Amino acid sequence: MKMLPKLILSSLVLINLTYAKTLTEQQEESLVKGIIPSTKVAKVERSQIDGFYKAYLDNGNILYVNPFKRVIFIGELYTNTGVSLTANEREAWKSELNTKQIKDLKLKEIVQYAKKIDFNKGSKKYDFILFTDPECPFCARVEELFIKKDVSVYINFYPLSFHPHAEKWSKEILSAPNFKDAFLKLRETQKDLNIKITSQAEQTLKNMKSLGEKLNIMGTPKIFIVDKKENKIIDVIDGANLEKINSYLDKDKQ
Repeated sequence: MKMLPKLILSSLVLINLTYAKTLTEQQEESLVKGIIPSTKVAKVERSQIDGFYKAYLDNGNILYVNPFKRVIFIGELYTNTGVSLTANEREAWKSELNTKQIKDLKLKEIVQYAKKIDFNKGSKKYDFILFTDPECPFCARVEELFIKKDVSVYINFYPLSFHPHAEKWSKEILSAPNFKDAFLKLRETQKDLNIKITSQAEQTLKNMKSLGEKLNIMGTPKIFIVDKKENKIIDVIDGANLEKINSYLDKDKQ
């Protein structure tokens, strides 16, 4: 019986320490968010630099914030051997976001406005949902790869603001009587198609852009991989990662 008070006291100390740690983390997160109130911060962790915290953003980026000196650092942290710590952490964070996004995504929602193109014989096992900008050079690399393969692609246009022709070209392709022909012609020429833009194309592009914003897409290309047998999204590819795209194209042949 004499041991009971000691056990109770130890438990209380442990509970208090755990609570104190949680409270400290909450205070730190609150301090960081207070420095950048208009920025959506998903989580906060202490960084490798004393006094700085890593603010993980919903768009996949990482900021370094010192709430005590009210300083924000935007850039890369490198080791003395030239390895970017920021790049590794950013990729891990994007992977975490993509995993969560896949769980929440409904296939029907993400293809509801898309235009499907079957290149050559089309896909057997995997479809690709592509968010693209017709003026984006990285999108061009992906699309040129698709054109040579047997693959089915759902196209969602997501013109970026710094590409002056992207919005008009998206609308022209959507207004064309043959979507695939117009898509391929503009990809090849990178010139106006001189097609009258329809009100339906205007609305479709508006819907595609709204969907991209809802999915928090910050750049193109963005690709979602669909398992046709399971009828669900199984992976997300950011950027022109041709190696990863080819891995699915190769598996599609098997």
